[in-house]
Amino acid sequence: MNLGETLRTIDYNSLPVSDYSRNYILRMLPHIDYYLQIYRYCIERLMGRLGKEPAAVTLVDYGGGHGFFSCCAKEMGVGRVVYIDYNPLASACAEQVRRAAAIGADEVLTGGSAELRQWFRSRGEQPDAVAGMDVIEHIYCLEAFFGDLHALNPSLCGIFTTGSTPFNPIVRRRLHRYMKADELGSGSSAGYLAQRRAYIEQHLPSLSCADAERWARLTRGRTFADALRDVESNRAEPLADPYNTCNPATGSWSERILPLSDYERMASDRGWRADLGLGWYNPYRSGAKGAASRGLNLLIRRLGLRCLAPFIVLETGLRRREECVKR
Repeated sequence: MNLGETLRTIDYNSLPVSDYSRNYILRMLPHIDYYLQIYRYCIERLMGRLGKEPAAVTLVDYGGGHGFFSCCAKEMGVGRVVYIDYNPLASACAEQVRRAAAIGADEVLTGGSAELRQWFRSRGEQPDAVAGMDVIEHIYCLEAFFGDLHALNPSLCGIFTTGSTPFNPIVRRRLHRYMKADELGSGSSAGYLAQRRAYIEQHLPSLSCADAERWARLTRGRTFADALRDVESNRAEPLADPYNTCNPATGSWSERILPLSDYERMASDRGWRADLGLGWYNPYRSGAKGAASRGLNLLIRRLGLRCLAPFIVLETGLRRREECVKR
């Protein structure tokens, strides 16, 4: 039985996982072969860059969610897989999936890049590679994230998929609608703007209503604590992008869209390069949707049309030797 079949046979309704994790998995299952195809592609790319046998590799599954990527990595022979997710409910889900599937990460951790760095440092070890599937667009401070990865291993290879592509106008418009709804709220749900304003008013009651509103707008994309520091220091750096926003309670961005140049700069600052790959549509769909997906995939692959790709793949790592000489 292959991994896709194994994951499909699990009774997720009987697993002691959160409703969010269960519903997320159940939405994925009809398309599991597509997701596993993406995971295998990413793992193969990493192994190619490392030039090592998979059994000799320590791979971090960063922001691993349900743990399916870790299962895939172990199926492909990766020697050691370390899973980590900031959400303890996600880590608990990955543990349950590992037990039910009898395959998965060798270590399941809860935390972010700082906790990951400390975990490896306490053992005197370092990973060879890190992979993040649809997580990089949510990380609050990417500068700190890349800094922690570099501290883990300056020669670390990384691969990250993200549906927050700056190139596809249809995807961009859809994500902008999500961000706008998160920022402004909908129905009885208070948006992030209202949440920041309420927090500022609560902690700085001397501010006028107009000033509280102004600062709430100026601190879009900031956590509660950072927003308060901005107000108290009378200094803010408003986001140039009119849509990007984050949950002020957690710092998780709402599908943040960044230009490729931002990723390239953050990688370059650490002596790494950032290479772009283009994603593809689900080729396993049946009927007209399947035919359309395969046709679009052909155009993306043959012509390199960024504007058609539904997601992008970012590969990070050391510059090529000839580029280091030029620098």
